[in-house]
Amino acid sequence: MSLSKKIFYIGITVLLFLSVHGNAQEVVEEKPYKNELMLAEGQLRTGNLIGAIDILDGIIEKYPDAAEVYYAKALLFGQARNFEMAVPLAVKAYELEQTNILYANYLIELYKGSGDLLAAINVLDKVILDNPNNAALMREKMMLLHASKQSEEALEIYDISVNKFGASDTLDVIKAEILGDLQRKDEALTVLKPWADNKSRIRQVYSAMAYIYISEKNVKQAIQILEKGVENTKDDLLYLDLADAYAAGKRNKQAFEVLNKAFESSNIDYGDKHRVMFTILSGRTDVTLEQMQQLANVLVLKYPRIADSHVAKGDVMWRQGKLAEGRALFLTAVGLNANHVDAWRMLMNVELAMNESQSAIAHGFEALNANPNNVMLLYFTGIAYIVHDDMDNARKMLERALDNSSTENAYLQSLIYAGLGDVYHKLKQAAVSDVAYEEAIKLDSTNATAMNNYAYYLSERNEKLELAEKLSKQSNELDPESGTFQDTYAWVLFKQEKYKEALVWIEKAVRSSKPSAVLYEHYGDILFKTGSSKEAVKQWEKALALNNSEEVDMERLKKKITDRNYVE
Repeated sequence: MSLSKKIFYIGITVLLFLSVHGNAQEVVEEKPYKNELMLAEGQLRTGNLIGAIDILDGIIEKYPDAAEVYYAKALLFGQARNFEMAVPLAVKAYELEQTNILYANYLIELYKGSGDLLAAINVLDKVILDNPNNAALMREKMMLLHASKQSEEALEIYDISVNKFGASDTLDVIKAEILGDLQRKDEALTVLKPWADNKSRIRQVYSAMAYIYISEKNVKQAIQILEKGVENTKDDLLYLDLADAYAAGKRNKQAFEVLNKAFESSNIDYGDKHRVMFTILSGRTDVTLEQMQQLANVLVLKYPRIADSHVAKGDVMWRQGKLAEGRALFLTAVGLNANHVDAWRMLMNVELAMNESQSAIAHGFEALNANPNNVMLLYFTGIAYIVHDDMDNARKMLERALDNSSTENAYLQSLIYAGLGDVYHKLKQAAVSDVAYEEAIKLDSTNATAMNNYAYYLSERNEKLELAEKLSKQSNELDPESGTFQDTYAWVLFKQEKYKEALVWIEKAVRSSKPSAVLYEHYGDILFKTGSSKEAVKQWEKALALNNSEEVDMERLKKKITDRNYVE
């Protein structure tokens, strides 16, 4: 199930994302810029991050040695994971007050977050020189050395620490983690077993042992050590490890029971529960939809003021086909946190599924007002305009999304180009549409929808049919259950006069797809070309009866039925 964290990290560097105002009142009570910091606090409370930063910049301009202001500004950029801005600010704060372990701690965290472990170790070494009797600093160095592939050096630090500070279960947990990663699992168990036998109250002793047992397919032993851990530590987080162990042993009922206990517990942080819920919603567990709803219900009841609780339950409602309930939950989420981009995205998606494109567009603008130029929101607002059949505005939105997407991942950029391909096609700009599809496929070689649409439009124009066949075949390999993709492939083969192959694929599509006029017309055309003219007329009649697609030329379809003959 993989719900619990692999390990446990015990050290000084718990990431302290303190708010500026929380730290300001404590650190700068008598500072001359106290009032400015209170103003910055006010800006943050209204969500005006830029305004808060402007005020902090003004303080720095007047007081260039104000270390705590550099630190506060570094915190803001660090929260946004903007390491390029945060690190120099944290460096400045630390340089101004090198005895302040809080500043050193945060600088180390930023270096770790940005992947510069050697820089983190260098700062830590300086802190250790100033604080030689701090055992936690040595544990931190062990973890950093191990993370930077210097595991043997980390074990040497372990020996130094034991000689200087004495043995401890906390220290041995870290050693066991290192030994386990080095595939020295028996040694790791040897280190931890005495602590478990002596009823250690450290949860990680039991978690680490269970992880090793599970990796060695000894699920029974893992469950036993975790049950012992629950008894000895009274730490409810072990329920998450127990859920993993039961799941590994295919005991799904017991796995859910302890998972539900964890969610009901008031001794487990919301963050841990949210992480588990995200894993479940990602489809990486055997939790059923009904069980997902039960867990989501607990989150909403226990944490009604946290937007993610409502997003999780809304997601479950959506999957159950309860679209109105899902929309209500997403609306609650964005009401609690207007900066929750995923909540806006899911709200717009569910409204599109409800055929309420106008509402989706309106919510797109509301979301963009709170999150200006957010690429994901621009993209979904563009898609809403496509569904609303407003191609001019769809084009504007998607082109804005593209203009702002230089720092986005290739997956999202590919989606934007594919959307533009659809729009340009609708606007009868075939050449530009083709370029957009090609760029989408180049950016993401698994974008099956872009491949399918490009292939279909090429076949409709009787152009580059070999390329169309290649792309359509590939889209079906990526998604072999899609009736739409099967229909496209059948139609490309039909255009190449490969009628027998086309018949195989159109019959797959008919079995896989919802009835549509386009599908039945294609089926009739292919049947006619394979000599089944009587059956072809029946399919054309079905297409005419549905009359549910603007892509079908109804006059041509009527002529086929009247003449009992294929018409181009």
